[in-house]
Amino acid sequence: MEIHGTRFGVLEFKEEEVIILNEGLLGFPLSRRFLLFPYGQDSSFFWLQSVDEPEIAFIVINPFDFFAEMEFVIQDADADAIGCPNGDEVEIFSLVTIPEGRPEEMRTNLAGPVVVNTVNRMGRQILIKEYSPRQSLIPQDLRQTYMQEREAENRRAGRQEARRRFRRDKIVPQKMAAAG
Repeated sequence: MEIHGTRFGVLEFKEEEVIILNEGLLGFPLSRRFLLFPYGQDSSFFWLQSVDEPEIAFIVINPFDFFAEMEFVIQDADADAIGCPNGDEVEIFSLVTIPEGRPEEMRTNLAGPVVVNTVNRMGRQILIKEYSPRQSLIPQDLRQTYMQEREAENRRAGRQEARRRFRRDKIVPQKMAAAG
């Protein structure tokens, strides 16, 4: 099977790779079938791509990768809805928001994680009142360090681009002189 998305172009997949969210996600009730794939090699981030609405894709994380002390109980009704009465064979994902131009302010919705049965690929977004829907991923005390590293990386990239432009400017006149 394949979908033609606006973000990734054509994605080929097998039916057994699809995650089914019978109730959709909050605000996206028409998207009920999704693909999950890594954001990049060795990344803690993933894409949750709608099969039903190819223009819709979310960045998600396993919240336990970032919040190891986090605990919650999956309610019986939620476990039954995904065909997982004992709650053992599940993976949890939370949606990530990255404000444009301010990645240091990225946050995740811990109050509305998506629980997926790893055996039958059925999932459901659940509500957990104890957690924030806007939980920061980069703690406030680390943001300054992050911003300094990002600025240094941008300066390095700018210097490298300037060197490439300088080399191109030097090469072009020599070629023109040789041709004349």
